[in-house]
Amino acid sequence: MPDTLLRSADGFRTAYRETLGHIETLVAPLQGDEWDRETGCPGWSVRDVVAHVSALESLLIGREAPEHRIPKGLAHVLSPMGEWTESGVDYRRAWPPADLLREYREVTAIRLERLDRVTDADMESEATGLFFGPTTLARQLTIRIFDLWCHEQDLRRALGRPGDFDSLAGLHSQEMLVRGMGRRTAERLSPPDGTTVLLDITGPGASRRLIAFAERRPRVTDPANGAATTTMRLDMNTLTVLGCGRADDPLARERVTLEGDITLGRRILEDVASTP
Repeated sequence: MPDTLLRSADGFRTAYRETLGHIETLVAPLQGDEWDRETGCPGWSVRDVVAHVSALESLLIGREAPEHRIPKGLAHVLSPMGEWTESGVDYRRAWPPADLLREYREVTAIRLERLDRVTDADMESEATGLFFGPTTLARQLTIRIFDLWCHEQDLRRALGRPGDFDSLAGLHSQEMLVRGMGRRTAERLSPPDGTTVLLDITGPGASRRLIAFAERRPRVTDPANGAATTTMRLDMNTLTVLGCGRADDPLARERVTLEGDITLGRRILEDVASTP
């Protein structure tokens, strides 16, 4: 099968709308302490994930970031990028859930209305890149849908509501996770030319993707006939936890079945996180 990255305006728009809708559906019925459940994002609760989504979507519709300094000594803030990201979350941390939901609905409605006007011809136009300066609209949406879907999964695990692995956004994010694993492996291990890693993804969103290494660069393709150097069999939830570097599922690595070069497989699994 070809890769499942989204490329068309209609695909991006549909995936964006579905994922934002899923997040609202997950959190709208929450009561009291449910908003304070810990997620796999270090230092962030359910309310913080919602605040983070709203903070970034607010910037993307042109609102100014609030002037806010985060408290010193937050253990989960490890870099200037982390400080910037935390600022939007901490600014909203004391808001009542009703206010968080009100802002979420307001900014996402504006964002989706603007995306409704986007066409394929706009994909290469300049757009806000948030963390890394100006980029193309296609690249912005590619990364943004991945980020939104990953945070939807953070909420699903915290609330015990698994799902959405085989949606447009889920399959798009699967390809992003596989490519991220390839890049991370190349950076850390520099596998010899000809090394191949087969990801046999089971359950909802099932797929088989081959990462082939040459000149220290990974290339993701459909698997050909013949054995890979290493085969990893895992489901989408496990791939997501590992690929996003989340802390709420410490047994995730133990669920991966390895075949072929087991030592290489274990070394790869030591660190496959590709999200910032």
